[in-house]
Amino acid sequence: MRSLLIGLFACAAPWVGASSACAQLDVSLSDPGALTVGDRAEIVARVSGAGAHPVMLTPSAEGTALEVVRGRLLRADARDPDASELELRIPIVARSAGTSVLRVRVAGYACEARCRLVEATTSLVVRVRPAAAGPEKGRAKQARSSSLGWVRLPGAESCLGAAALARAVEARLQRSVFVSAAEAGLSVEGRAERTEGGWRAVLLVEGHDGESLGERTLESAAESCDELGEMVVTVVALTIDPLTAPEEEAPREVVRTVEVPVEVPVEVPVEVPVEVPVEGPRWRVEIDASGVGALGLTPEPTIGGLTAVVLEPPGFVPLVLEGALLPFSRAAAGGRHADFLHAHAGLQICPLSLRDAGRALHGCLGADAGAVFVLGGDANVTERERITGFGHAALRGHWDVIGPLTVRLGLHLMVPFRHDAFVADGAEFYRPEPVAGFFDLGVGLHFE
Repeated sequence: MRSLLIGLFACAAPWVGASSACAQLDVSLSDPGALTVGDRAEIVARVSGAGAHPVMLTPSAEGTALEVVRGRLLRADARDPDASELELRIPIVARSAGTSVLRVRVAGYACEARCRLVEATTSLVVRVRPAAAGPEKGRAKQARSSSLGWVRLPGAESCLGAAALARAVEARLQRSVFVSAAEAGLSVEGRAERTEGGWRAVLLVEGHDGESLGERTLESAAESCDELGEMVVTVVALTIDPLTAPEEEAPREVVRTVEVPVEVPVEVPVEVPVEVPVEGPRWRVEIDASGVGALGLTPEPTIGGLTAVVLEPPGFVPLVLEGALLPFSRAAAGGRHADFLHAHAGLQICPLSLRDAGRALHGCLGADAGAVFVLGGDANVTERERITGFGHAALRGHWDVIGPLTVRLGLHLMVPFRHDAFVADGAEFYRPEPVAGFFDLGVGLHFE
């Protein structure tokens, strides 16, 4: 969220020199290698020049040989959304033998004197060969895919998990290999367990017809399970590759693809204000209840309660709706006394808004409408109800503790629009201070 806010602010404020922070888009596609009918693969799109702004990548396929599984990818789908070069993986399926053209369009922002929507396009020719027939078809399926079953027994929870193991093996083999057990040509089942001397892993390998191909036991005496995890990754990768490699007399056909050079980006000027980003950020709503300690709003320092609703619309600064009640502060003069109650409610806008890793700081300005009531006492106060207003400045800190629970701390400065004295028996009884303040500490719930 922080990088998105920074990017939108840069594009919305050309007076801060945004031209240096925004660059032209550039996109390139990786070669998926040789594909056979039925193969599932990923084509890597590398996008540079996007800065910190929102990015949307739209792939499409021309021809029946190729099917694009996912029709839109956003910046959040990149392997590292904060990287200077974004790596987005486009899932594809080889549907039939023939040739298709994969076309990719990337949309983002570029900022100079003002912000513009920019696009970059590229394309890639992909050829799909027919599926093998007879025994060769079985070997081809076996070579393309495997299944992995991996569990950690009690005591081995710190060992490599199933998802992490699969990613590490595919990274070692530099290709996608794991599918469901029903589609796999090779099945690898394993478990990790704690032993008296360290750690143990047991691996069982079966063919696509259920035939047992062997069992392997690995042990490590290291303090942590990391060493065993590295051993398991290596053994699983070596188990899959030798069994699925094509025979020497039938070398794998190499299908060459042609990458079309990146076309010149088409720039279309777009007037600011910036609309809702393509990544579709969501509203954040926070409801707080706090205890208040106030000075200057009533005759004596007092405590009370405060309720606030914080709204953070997409692409805009936070708004705060707030109400406070400060009861029973006593004023005394000339041997007489009276009890005062203060209440106010108002709206604030927070131009200073910083949020990172569940913590936020808001600097807000606004106005409040309120009233002061004289509830009791023996002083003959002539004005027992007074409507008043305030200018309001606040600095609030928010910390998302766990789940939707938030802890909040605030410092407030208030300037009354009227501070003429209350009169009792023809003499000044109590005069409000020209400047007042209070602090609040409480908890709340947030929703996104």
